[in-house]
Amino acid sequence: MKQQLVSTGAIGWKEVNEYEEFTMDFHLEKAGFVEIDLMAKSESDWREEGYESSVLRFWLQGEYNQDCVLFFGSRPFLYTRLLGYLESGTYTLRFAFELEISSPKVRRAFIDSVVVNTVTEQSELYEIYKHTPVLYGRNVYHPYESRYTDTPMVMFYYTEPMESGRAIEYQMIFSHEDEGTPTPLLMSKWGRTTDIEWVYRVELSGEGEVLKATFQGPHHITTDFQGGRALGGHPVLQVSTTNGMVHDKVTSNYRFLFPPVYEWNQEAEPRERVMDAFPFTYQVTAWEMLRQYPMSPHVVNNSFQLTDLRNYLYVQTAKVTTDPYKKTSIDIQVKLKEMTGWFSSSFGDLRVGNFRCAYDGPYFQFSTTVKLPEGISYIDIEEISAVWLSGGEESVLIPEFKGFFLDEDYLPHPPLRSNTAVVVTKEHPRHTLWRGNL
Repeated sequence: MKQQLVSTGAIGWKEVNEYEEFTMDFHLEKAGFVEIDLMAKSESDWREEGYESSVLRFWLQGEYNQDCVLFFGSRPFLYTRLLGYLESGTYTLRFAFELEISSPKVRRAFIDSVVVNTVTEQSELYEIYKHTPVLYGRNVYHPYESRYTDTPMVMFYYTEPMESGRAIEYQMIFSHEDEGTPTPLLMSKWGRTTDIEWVYRVELSGEGEVLKATFQGPHHITTDFQGGRALGGHPVLQVSTTNGMVHDKVTSNYRFLFPPVYEWNQEAEPRERVMDAFPFTYQVTAWEMLRQYPMSPHVVNNSFQLTDLRNYLYVQTAKVTTDPYKKTSIDIQVKLKEMTGWFSSSFGDLRVGNFRCAYDGPYFQFSTTVKLPEGISYIDIEEISAVWLSGGEESVLIPEFKGFFLDEDYLPHPPLRSNTAVVVTKEHPRHTLWRGNL
């Protein structure tokens, strides 16, 4: 549980700029991990180059705490951030507009309210919050890349029981990845243009002692954590590559501390369900695509060229096999009314260089998309099928299906669903997941 401590209430959109700051005091009756809900907006637009975001810098008791990228632009948005572990007492929190970090065409931001919460030692979330990593921003090609590209948006976590104690794994949703899987293939292979990466994993004894701590280093290499700590004991990492890998050596001078806001159930849902819980992630990644990537104006069957993200059917499903370590893939295909042929999530099991368009990763639960002509809606779909693909196991169970489109504002529509399990095999490679009204 989180205990609300203090709220500034509505302050009438206080402007924060190069010359004007916003300061507030709050009091802690008990020590704990302190979290703020900051309602803010900016004179920025994530879709427009040079105008992407403004950045607020937090100062606590006169010391630098962290930065907050206002990636949602001029729309009011609740930015939730951790300040770290604090003892009981009275504190002064100051918000300053950071001109050097903000996009060059942006000169101000606005704050409407600030709510302060705390997670104390009595909370079931205490241990989860305790090991949440501080994440320094990326500086591969620019000192402040996270202000305009691949910005971190949501931290979530996964817990795994151990013989004595448990492991906690922290994952981050970034707005995109500039390098790694080619962007058009992200939609077929992962069902999204966001980048979702595990960044830090800690193994704890039954008494809460740290037995082992690792991070996902460059080239996806699991590496022992030997870095420092900050903001009351949080492990410190930095985004060090253009595909969301991290390192425990810090070279940038801006940082974030996101609270772990969602517990992911790996056995029951794909990671993209976290995006569903925080639908603004679909909007921000779509805005980034509009700014950074040319879109194909017309959708051609089995053309993997990226198009507007509203032209895809987003699919969340699962592929259950006997051997989880054997790379097994399935295809999701859509048949439209009054149109011959099928639209394929993997573009007919296409390979592009070393990349296979079909998902063949380690999780049973996964997501993909099917690229469709512009303007297609649920009423235009005749049938959605699962199709067995060669190269893996000869029998695949598909226990469920969820599919949806994005609306005009890039938010998910209410989905199509089916909980009827089907099996596709080498001998019987196609099975219907959902059928529309004829």
